[in-house]
Amino acid sequence: MVSTEFVAALGKGKPAAAYFLCGPDRFLHEECRTALIHSIPAEAREWCLAEIEFEPGRLARDLEGACQMPMLGGHSYLLFSDPEDFKQASDSDFEALQRYFERPSPFATVVFIAIEPDRRRKLIQLLGKKAVLVEMLPLSRRDAAKWVRHHLKDAGVEIDPELAEAIAAKFETSVESRGQASAGGVNLLWVRTELEKLLTAKPGARRLERTDLELMAGFHEEHVIGKLLRAIAERRFGPALEHLRTLLASKESEMLLLWCIADLFRQALRGAAGRQFGRGGWNRFANPYSTPEIAQLVTRTYPREELLQAIRLARQADLGIKSSWRDSRILLEFLIWQIIVGKRTETMLAFELPAPTATET
Repeated sequence: MVSTEFVAALGKGKPAAAYFLCGPDRFLHEECRTALIHSIPAEAREWCLAEIEFEPGRLARDLEGACQMPMLGGHSYLLFSDPEDFKQASDSDFEALQRYFERPSPFATVVFIAIEPDRRRKLIQLLGKKAVLVEMLPLSRRDAAKWVRHHLKDAGVEIDPELAEAIAAKFETSVESRGQASAGGVNLLWVRTELEKLLTAKPGARRLERTDLELMAGFHEEHVIGKLLRAIAERRFGPALEHLRTLLASKESEMLLLWCIADLFRQALRGAAGRQFGRGGWNRFANPYSTPEIAQLVTRTYPREELLQAIRLARQADLGIKSSWRDSRILLEFLIWQIIVGKRTETMLAFELPAPTATET
């Protein structure tokens, strides 16, 4: 199953007992999560949705919640995620999940989320066999073009299929195999960011033409984003804050910046575990500002426990930005401060920020 089929199943109100969302495309992960949340009536979400960060040895207790009938009726969803992709799952966790699959709850759907799990591990193999596997792989240029057309249609804007494919091609990633570069999929998060900026620049537009593509920023922010990530990697708070404010002043998407920061530390965690560094959605080969290059620096400046903590902090910031928090800029600034100084905090603490720079508007 692919992500669009998962979203369609939610829309029909006929979810399976268990899903395993697996793959490196974090934008598709977020699309599926958003669709799942919206499939639950707003008044029932507090009772019917639980987002659980996996802890080794606790899965049996966490799964007990799936067997309880929701207080407001309907259907419950339990979302299990882990920064380490369930690498530390114990034998008791495997046995608990195996027992659950023998008699899954009729009242709930359990969803396990992993980015790049080790498929040799028993728990991952069990999920692959018993849960519905949803592949989170970057879309091809053609599929991404369809996504562009549907996204614009929801905004009341038309576009020719050929032009939609041209936009998708502009944000196509590259991967290296045996010294040769080849297409690796389309970075939909960046596509959405640029489309939203384009529509903001053309209020009331009902159709996009080829001349409108001149307004799209393309990849010109790559260098500045790379500077932000490198300053974080070098634990330099002042320069990191300056680059962040420059990007925000240019109306760069907060969610894109948050995604970049989380992706940096996830790639660093993979590298620290001895796995090959991946390539982000806008990387260039031999580019000092590409995420894989900077991730190697992160592994030398941050201990492993701080890599995990940074991913957890990014998740907390993500939830905060999507909630009722009014100033997402403050959340991003605080996130960078927490990561660089290595502070483990559970609440928003007061701290002094440097004065705004001349580039801030």
